[in-house]
Amino acid sequence: MSLLFIGAHPDDIELGCAGTICYFIKKKYEVYCYHLTNGEYTDVNENPVRNFEEIYETTKKSFKILGVKEENIHYTDIPATKLKVNKETISNLQKFIIDHNIKTIFTHPNPDTYHQDHRAAHNISMASARRFVKNIFLFEIMFNFASGLMIPNYYIDISDFIEKKKEALRIHQTEYNKYGKEKWIESNVSLAKFRGMQVETEYAEAFYVMRYVLE
Repeated sequence: MSLLFIGAHPDDIELGCAGTICYFIKKKYEVYCYHLTNGEYTDVNENPVRNFEEIYETTKKSFKILGVKEENIHYTDIPATKLKVNKETISNLQKFIIDHNIKTIFTHPNPDTYHQDHRAAHNISMASARRFVKNIFLFEIMFNFASGLMIPNYYIDISDFIEKKKEALRIHQTEYNKYGKEKWIESNVSLAKFRGMQVETEYAEAFYVMRYVLE
């Protein structure tokens, strides 16, 4: 079975789903990761902060830690902060879903953070998947909650994979430094520990199920 993880930016998927990816790869699922932007962005003065050359290399290394094949990592050419819900972005993702026979996706909720790309990513994912995907899971990211903590209804035990999640996140050096280095890592570990406590495991990633069809 093939699974598709959809993120607005490189590092979003690891933040919400790194342990889950490890879990499914261990079970021999084919995992694809699709970034709706290329992750490049500038600061408020239009100075470059993150370029695609750096992003490509760090994301490749990050996903290698999790076990994702390099050829299964995909990007668009849209810069971060410029993502729009339109026919082009929806059709491109929908074509990917059809071409790879994707029946299960993991994507952003709306709202999860105040970032406009995250909200757009949710709407693009839902529009692209509406006729083709049976199972839709929404993941959570540990900062800037726009509507409070998610109320999840699906959990995956990632206790065996928490170290890989931490290692993968550290590879994204620009974001690691921007958000306080180990403070960034520990905030994500804290969320995983809290979710684990809810289901009596050491660490878990939590999701909201939009749709799930038993077969």
